[in-house]
Amino acid sequence: MHPNNEVELSLEDAQKVSRLIDNLDDLDDVQNIYSNWTASDEVMAQLEEDE
Repeated sequence: MHPNNEVELSLEDAQKVSRLIDNLDDLDDVQNIYSNWTASDEVMAQLEEDE
């Protein structure tokens, strides 16, 4: 699936959404997770450093 509209997130918001998606992924009842967020290359690099 590809979103029609993407929302670019700041570092703080991207960290929050990333944690939310990780927590949802850990639940047994959740089969698929879709999102429409994107982040700049710099924000993505910082997210990868934090993990």
